[in-house]
Amino acid sequence: MEKKIIKKENSRRGRLSGKQAKKLPVKQAKKLPAVNDAKDLEKIECFLFDMDGTLYLGNDRLDGAKELIDLLRAQGKKVLYITNNSSRVPSQYVEKLAKMDISATVDDFFTSADAIVYLLNKTSPGAKIYVVGTPGFENFMADRGFKLVRGYETDPDKRPEFVVLGFDTTLTYEKLRIMCDYLVDGVRYVATHPDMVCPAEGHRFIPDAGSIMLMIEGATGRKPELIAGKPNATMINILCEKLGVPKDRTAVVGDRLNTDIMSGINAGSKTICVLSGETSLEMLKKSDVRPDYVFDSVLDIYRALR
Repeated sequence: MEKKIIKKENSRRGRLSGKQAKKLPVKQAKKLPAVNDAKDLEKIECFLFDMDGTLYLGNDRLDGAKELIDLLRAQGKKVLYITNNSSRVPSQYVEKLAKMDISATVDDFFTSADAIVYLLNKTSPGAKIYVVGTPGFENFMADRGFKLVRGYETDPDKRPEFVVLGFDTTLTYEKLRIMCDYLVDGVRYVATHPDMVCPAEGHRFIPDAGSIMLMIEGATGRKPELIAGKPNATMINILCEKLGVPKDRTAVVGDRLNTDIMSGINAGSKTICVLSGETSLEMLKKSDVRPDYVFDSVLDIYRALR
């Protein structure tokens, strides 16, 4: 399938700078690996969208995002949003999309925070936890029955059973110190997702949970025993079962090969990679991860399906 290549603007992340960027000839686009015919997308019953880098960058909606969502709904497709970003709760995502003129309800979202709750509840419902995350994430965990531990506790009855790391945009050195103390003490350690960076406006980025993990590993030698979000297939498995949609009739749409696309592969779903966020054409060519479909952006998916 012939494709045009969009310009990339962040040379620090393996992309062309604005001055260097050129529209590549179509013959180079043919080198994209494992791209299926877009007409096969008509068989997909449920689309699971990543958001950061796929539908928007920071607070900027990407071209074609609203048009594609509206088209899929008009065609009777199921549209949901799965994100590793645990810094926000579903109600905040509803509000954010509304500002971009995309309508949604809280039931349309499933995050890595939902996944960590699901997995912890299998063995340790209501456990005491020390959370390194935003106030919204802390409240989310508390509302689901987990007991929050504040600060460093020496009393055995008050100490956490788990340290839970999320994407913390309110991170402080005090939180890091307490987290390290608990990990050195041997407290169990889990995390919501492994993303190194979170896309932002202007093709920039900010450190994400994966970057915090590396810092903590350097300080304590500890890695999370469990990472709940993508590329773990948990979110997709739960949603397919809930919606009654076969996994091979479900497509995961995202910009990251090692999380979005791998989660779809691990679940046995179709995968659609867009080159509007983290993944560049150069990264795609070098990667062993092979999405089923590759598009420059959601705008091109819209054009292929309308």
